[in-house]
Amino acid sequence: MLESLNAIIATAAVAMGLSLIVQAIQQITKQWLDLKSNYMRFQLLAMFSAPKHKEPERRFYGLHPITELSAGADKRANDIVNELEIAVKSFGYKHLELLEKMSVAEFKKVCETLPVVSRAKDEIRRVRHEVDTWFPITKGAFQDLYERRMKLWSFLIGAATVVVLNANVIEIYREFSTDKVVREAAIAWANRVVSAPADSVLQHQRTAPKEMTSVQANSDQQFRKGIEQHLAEIESVVRAKGFQVLRWRQAERDAFLTGWFSMGWLKNLVKSLFGWFGMTLLVSLGAPFWYDFLKTVMGFKNSFKGQAENKNQKEGG
Repeated sequence: MLESLNAIIATAAVAMGLSLIVQAIQQITKQWLDLKSNYMRFQLLAMFSAPKHKEPERRFYGLHPITELSAGADKRANDIVNELEIAVKSFGYKHLELLEKMSVAEFKKVCETLPVVSRAKDEIRRVRHEVDTWFPITKGAFQDLYERRMKLWSFLIGAATVVVLNANVIEIYREFSTDKVVREAAIAWANRVVSAPADSVLQHQRTAPKEMTSVQANSDQQFRKGIEQHLAEIESVVRAKGFQVLRWRQAERDAFLTGWFSMGWLKNLVKSLFGWFGMTLLVSLGAPFWYDFLKTVMGFKNSFKGQAENKNQKEGG
């Protein structure tokens, strides 16, 4: 039983390691593509645009690029949002997402200073009304959209990572069940991880407070430092001895590259797809889940091991 439990712990350690890799890649992607600011731009354009009588029907709405979703905004909304971006930069900040942390009153004051708004009293009154009515809803919609898109990004990055590293959960568990050296290396890595404080291992995604009077911008140097840290995390996981199971063996590569559409090839493909999909689902649970899982299971293992040792001592005595 203890060996089976160790194989489960080692497999969970691999799932956590892959989750950390996916988390790091996602953070790098968010910074490079400025995703959060683009999602805020989309919601602001929707807030300031005149309502359409009929929204065009879209299939697979969640998969459309944010630039395509923003294309239907009218000129007035584009002018206001463009000037908001300029205003944010004039405050010494860089990203439009920081507006999420402003209160309604603060955001209204910023809007009233924009050239496109301050030219006419009617426009000021209209913007005040829009901000009072829709800004809290816009922030909620932004957070919801951003959360859903990040889950989608996480799943897609996870699937790509699993295939590139050939992280077949069925084969990984089988290898851990038979190879004690690799299994013990993975368990040792898991021990080191769960022994560290959660905040030093995990990067929790926290929603910004609804009302916040001060915001802090990240400089380009801080962004570069963050990206370097994420790359270091990826490298440390991939190079860990317990992750030697993540590899394409020569025989597996040959099986995929030869005998296409034969029964053996199709059987191998189906087995691999099941294994990859299973690991992708495990990775999609996220590093915080696997951190807690490993901590709980390893505590149970130590307790079980202690009871077994006490039993043996009593029987020996």
